[in-house]
Amino acid sequence: MKRTDMARFASALGPMLLGAVMLLAAMPARASTEAIPFPAELRKDVDFWIRVYSEITTSEGFLHDADDLSIVYRKLEFAPDIDPRQRREAVDEERKKIESMLLRLASGASNLGSEEKRIREAFGKDANPARLRQAAQNVRFQLGQADRFREGLVRSGIWEGHIARTFAKLGLPPELAALPHVESSFDPSAYSKVGAAGMWQFMPGTGRLYLRIDDAVDERMDPFRATEAAAQLLQFNYNLLGSWPLALTAYNHGAAGMRRARDTMGTTDIVTIVRGYKSRSFGFASRNFYVSFLAALTIDRDPEKYFPGVTKRPEMKFAEVEMPSYMAIDAVQKALDVERAVLAELNPGLLRAVWEGHQYVPKGYRLRLPPEKGNLTAQELAQRVDPSQQFLGQPRPRIYVVRSGDTLTGVAARHKVGLGQLAALNGLSDKARLKVGQRLRLPTDAPAAPVAAVAAAIEAGEPGARATPAPRAPAPEKVAERIAERRAEEQAVAQAKQAAEEAEPVSATEARAEGPALAPGAPV
Repeated sequence: MKRTDMARFASALGPMLLGAVMLLAAMPARASTEAIPFPAELRKDVDFWIRVYSEITTSEGFLHDADDLSIVYRKLEFAPDIDPRQRREAVDEERKKIESMLLRLASGASNLGSEEKRIREAFGKDANPARLRQAAQNVRFQLGQADRFREGLVRSGIWEGHIARTFAKLGLPPELAALPHVESSFDPSAYSKVGAAGMWQFMPGTGRLYLRIDDAVDERMDPFRATEAAAQLLQFNYNLLGSWPLALTAYNHGAAGMRRARDTMGTTDIVTIVRGYKSRSFGFASRNFYVSFLAALTIDRDPEKYFPGVTKRPEMKFAEVEMPSYMAIDAVQKALDVERAVLAELNPGLLRAVWEGHQYVPKGYRLRLPPEKGNLTAQELAQRVDPSQQFLGQPRPRIYVVRSGDTLTGVAARHKVGLGQLAALNGLSDKARLKVGQRLRLPTDAPAAPVAAVAAAIEAGEPGARATPAPRAPAPEKVAERIAERRAEEQAVAQAKQAAEEAEPVSATEARAEGPALAPGAPV
């Protein structure tokens, strides 16, 4: 998603006003039974998205009018394993047929075919030449999402209890819990093409304002921590904009963007804004974000009606222990007598580098355990792990700066590092292409100092024995850097979003990988 948050608004105001922004985020939001309105004027739009989410799968799609969603020209069907090029060609061919019929209608042609008559009737009193010519340039394809939505309903049971408790604690409307249906179909591993990650689809810049994101941990992939971050972001949006429809739309379009829309239109009325606000960045995805949310909420309230027999998975149960120091996952696993696969399932925020031993599980990290293990204290865990396996910080890898002609395979061979190890350490695929100037982390020959060794050295008064403290979350003085990073990120996302307004996912696999259920046209 085009992550809309405190960082976007802060970048618009400047670092000097960050304190005011932080105050907005801290204010409690107000929830009521009327917080999430269903405007009658948007009913047809909501109905369209209900059909997308419940009637057609990722092997199907609608050709429709991008402005009037009640006008659906054709339903297209494809083989699940269709070649991407063939898929695009088929969509383009069908779109051209619709465009040709619309232009014939605009020209006042007689001897109309049955489908042309049906299209003219769909436009009703608006079937005038100007509107029909406009429609010919406005034929859009929307991929179905029913199979993904059903999978999301099943998965949602795992986290819905935590979401409900988190939102209630902040006084947020409980209806907001349906938002991951739109964002990711409740898929905690979802990753969009523009870098949004996790069940709540945070971009890196936004995530760093609320979550831990470093070489060992990416809490965007942790549904529990990301839920808490999403609640804060939604609360901030509401306190800034004063309306839940605007706050929800800001989750896609940006708090600053929705503030401009509100001020330009002189109202907080969502109907007036989505129908009348004009901005190059306020495209199809942003205009349809609230109605797609309402559609998801409608289905979520009565899943049996739309997906008979669907059963949600039970809520995840677990114990937790706070890491007393930096530890290799192998040492943790051995001390706790828990299978690695179980730990990995419970802790999706730990990155590949941790599981492959290149990074340690960080001190302070709340590690989830099977419930039968009970809630251990940090001291109890420390007593179970050999002191020589407890460290003051992460290993400090060497850095290699990519030069012209370098490949990942070549760099790995030159430094006598396994290709998979090098890729994992840098969060890359084995086939990733490198860019000149890119900084690659290489394994270090020297691990971080064990806690026991440093403590003994300090006690003995050895010079230089005090280790440098492990890095913490960015301090307030780093806010300016975050804002600059966020600005660059927003520019990249805006460009990707503009390009995607006319793009279609070309296979079920690609559609699933997109992340947002609003695809195509919404790399949010």
